[in-house]
Amino acid sequence: MMSFSEQLKDPRTCRIFFSSPFGGMEDEREELTRKYFPQIHHLCNRHGLQFVAVDMRWGITSEASASSQVINICLRELDRSDLFVGFFGQRYGWHGRDDAALQENFDNSVGSYQWLNDFRDKSVTELEFLHGHLNHPGQLPAVICFRDKSHDDEKRAEGEKKGDKKQVFKYSPESETSVSLMEDLKQRCWKTRDKSLGVHLSYKDPVEGAKLMFDAIWKHLTEVLIKDTDSQSQSARSLRLAQHDAFLVSRLKMYGDMSENFKILNQLISSETPVGTLVLGEAGIGKSTLLCNWIKQLQSEYKSEVTVVYHFVGYGENSTAIIDILNQLCEELEYRCDVMSGLEDSEVQGGAKYDRSDDVRELMRKLNVAVEKLLKQGKRTIIVIDGLDKVLKQTKTEKHLYWIPSNLPQGTVIVVATPSTDTETIKELHDNRQYQLVTVTTLSEETQREFCVKTLLESGKELSPSQLDKIILAKQTENPLYLKIVLSELVVFGYFRLLDKKIGSLIECKR
Repeated sequence: MMSFSEQLKDPRTCRIFFSSPFGGMEDEREELTRKYFPQIHHLCNRHGLQFVAVDMRWGITSEASASSQVINICLRELDRSDLFVGFFGQRYGWHGRDDAALQENFDNSVGSYQWLNDFRDKSVTELEFLHGHLNHPGQLPAVICFRDKSHDDEKRAEGEKKGDKKQVFKYSPESETSVSLMEDLKQRCWKTRDKSLGVHLSYKDPVEGAKLMFDAIWKHLTEVLIKDTDSQSQSARSLRLAQHDAFLVSRLKMYGDMSENFKILNQLISSETPVGTLVLGEAGIGKSTLLCNWIKQLQSEYKSEVTVVYHFVGYGENSTAIIDILNQLCEELEYRCDVMSGLEDSEVQGGAKYDRSDDVRELMRKLNVAVEKLLKQGKRTIIVIDGLDKVLKQTKTEKHLYWIPSNLPQGTVIVVATPSTDTETIKELHDNRQYQLVTVTTLSEETQREFCVKTLLESGKELSPSQLDKIILAKQTENPLYLKIVLSELVVFGYFRLLDKKIGSLIECKR
């Protein structure tokens, strides 16, 4: 078995490159996108990673195409990827020594990839196969699949019967030359099968092909790149914290100008008597993004001064009940106390289990004791709770937010977040307890543009200026979550010629 690198090129991103000709492979891509990508997303999120499927079906703008940068862009995206997945039907893809536009692409790329000069008769898709696997078999994990000719013959005959010229075209080889080039590619791939995650020469249909690709990807991810630690050997604390950390990481790559709100939050650190802080904003506006980025800043820049514990309500198992929230905060603070006391991490993990309580008053007492202990050890505590509107009440008659402590040791910081429509929380915390308010507002056009460009580039994609303007000028996309959903839908959309129509349908949806 090949020994592949166990390191991701970007420690926070798992990037997988999918390569195939545009025509005739839509069903495989749809099967992957709708059935298997969500499973890969979930696996990566569990490990605090972002999954990026790099798919060049669209994303190369007409400007880049006109300037003959297609090959350059495709190969550069491959250079950033952690895994290569290639699949073919009967069409070989864009090729031809006599194709002036294609040869200009070669001319513009040989400066960076000199080996291209020896393959000017090959298709752009084969160039991806060469760079992703054949030039250096085993260097990059690769799974390669070729669809059986019988499927294409059947689809072509079906198109002929219906008089559907487009369908006939998509399932027909370009020429006898392309058939010969394809057969040669198959044989070269087969010879390298021992240095790959698998080479399959005749899968019967798109469903089987997508399954073969997914199985190879899943096996490599779970056994090599982001292999699971045996859950039985992990403490309940570690498993629970991993769920919240995955949510935290998922918000770190969202963009926006947070400088003013950061300034307000950071003033809490230097204040001897910090006030409670309530972060407000409409749903999806970026409250979680603000808090997650602030937590990350605290962990990297203020770790010698403060201990930060956090809870994202609704983003993990048993995360919405008051008892569970308080137990998690207490357990994490007690863990930090043990570490500060000089116990090694292995001793803490293997020592006595946390003594869970179902008594709110007892938990509030334990919270106070742990914060006081950390303060004596030279660390102030910052408690962050996001999503107060999702907290489940224990009884209908209980006082709202009675479980959020009001009398923690001096210097303790409490920051919580809820939608601006949560008037009951605003009244209790702002009006009654004098919490200061931090309001997250809609994105500016400049920030929207930056967010769009950077998010799409993660998947190797780019919109034309007019397409980008269409998205940014829509009122709905001032909301970061709505904008993120629009971009996520576009990234997995597979029909370049219908892209403008797809953008229109997305921005016309009501929030």
